[in-house]
Amino acid sequence: MSLTVRGALLWSFAERYTSLGVTIVSTMLLARLLTPAQVGIFSLCAAVTAVAGILRDFGVSEYLIQEKELDRSKLRAAFGVAILIGWGIGASVFLSRGFVADYFKEPGVGQVLAVLSLNFLILPFASPAFALLSREMAFRKIFVVQTVSNTVQSAAAVGLAYAGHGYMSLAWAPVISILVQTLMLSYMRPRDSLMLPSLRGTRQVLSYGSMFVSSRVIETLTRNAHEFIIGKQFGFTAVGLFSRAFGLIELFYSNFTAAVLRVTTPAFANDHRGGNDLPARYAIGTSMLTVIAWPFFGYVALMSGEIILVLFGSQWLAAAPIASALALSVMPNYLTAMGPSLLAATGHVKRRLLITMAYAPIHLLAILSASQWGLNAMAAAFGISSLVALAIYAHQLPRVLGCRVGQLFGASSKSALVALPCIGAQALVRELCQAYRLNGFISLVLVGVAAVLVWFVVARLAGHPAYREIARFAQTRWQRKPA
Repeated sequence: MSLTVRGALLWSFAERYTSLGVTIVSTMLLARLLTPAQVGIFSLCAAVTAVAGILRDFGVSEYLIQEKELDRSKLRAAFGVAILIGWGIGASVFLSRGFVADYFKEPGVGQVLAVLSLNFLILPFASPAFALLSREMAFRKIFVVQTVSNTVQSAAAVGLAYAGHGYMSLAWAPVISILVQTLMLSYMRPRDSLMLPSLRGTRQVLSYGSMFVSSRVIETLTRNAHEFIIGKQFGFTAVGLFSRAFGLIELFYSNFTAAVLRVTTPAFANDHRGGNDLPARYAIGTSMLTVIAWPFFGYVALMSGEIILVLFGSQWLAAAPIASALALSVMPNYLTAMGPSLLAATGHVKRRLLITMAYAPIHLLAILSASQWGLNAMAAAFGISSLVALAIYAHQLPRVLGCRVGQLFGASSKSALVALPCIGAQALVRELCQAYRLNGFISLVLVGVAAVLVWFVVARLAGHPAYREIARFAQTRWQRKPA
């Protein structure tokens, strides 16, 4: 990795893990202040606004990141598109809140959507500045903005829930956070980015954005479809339980995968502009992801009951088998996690859309069919669609990059060599903990320590690139210490 990418990743990880500490504390508190049904109401609304959020950005951020010759007129056009689309989507969410509430027979859904619609009025003033900071790889500034806004959101959610506002505390918290974020970006935004919006020259923005947003909408609908199926078929308590299990899996995505993907999109775009070896970049990046992701999800699959009991309390234990099934199901996804970013960064948004359109119906059919057998079966169905997505990307990415499949995924074979002994060690230590009847927290610590120790030993023996990066970082930090 280049020094620029290493630095960007360090700041991106610093932001994610600082926020993770805040999020874990707030989640533990909220799990005890809110009921599964209250969380379920907000989760359903969050799924609705997640789709609307993709439409709101309309690919403006990715357009600004990948554009080879970015000038002031293109910036003004992108800002104009962001405001036009964002405000229109916000108005649509607000006006449709009654229909959605009536459909699910829950008035609280309408109240939450009314508050969440405010986000769409504020976000267009923040997203272009965020995109420019990402394009410039200015992740130190992003660290400051995101850490402050995430802390504000967590504090607001806990404070409002403690005051007795129930699910509305989860609705108001992100609005307060985005307002703080926008105010900070107005001060820290890149030079020459403060300008009036314009609708002149928007054709290029709309052309890229229409392809990008179509694929993102389908991806988001596909990713959140289970919320609507469960809400209609099993009720809001079931939505809350599945959401809690899915949220446990999402912790890794939000605090590791997203930190990497935030850097890979501008990094791939820079490599594409510079004519660098994209297949090699993809291969090494994927091996870095999988060597961390696979042992982690093995840990979650084995220890889901203990994790949920310690973090959220006994009222959420029914979510444990769902979390285990989901953890195993998402493992194949990490071979293709960077695929969408690569296609967006190189301008292949149409191909990304076609891939999404091929994958989405299979996923929807799988989870809809599995819903006949319950929540655990729905979680397991994610594994079917993960394998289908892997097969599609394994066929399409080599065609885009002009390389062989082995050049993209071969490096991840070392990740499997590291992950298998790690998961085996975790299973052995877990059996010993159960034999000696150790409590949940001690079991989590012992199994986690065993996984880390085995990971370092096997990663070193296998010569995995991730171990070399960690060793290089540790050596650099040691050399910088004063004598």
